[in-house]
Amino acid sequence: MDYIIYSGLLVLVIFAVIYLKKQLSVSRDIRIQDTTLEVLDEKLKKHKLIGGRHKRTNKKNPPIV
Repeated sequence: MDYIIYSGLLVLVIFAVIYLKKQLSVSRDIRIQDTTLEVLDEKLKKHKLIGGRHKRTNKKNPPIV
């Protein structure tokens, strides 16, 4: 009777470990995607494709402060 309890607990522990491992891998993938989006956003801002004015127009028409 004790072997059934121990084997049931062992199976539950194995499932818990597999679940935690899967959750960690999913969170790592999401974190990698977030950083790539931030890098792309920084590159677009660097080239003035998002927000602000183009460098050539800033030379001719400086922004009024």
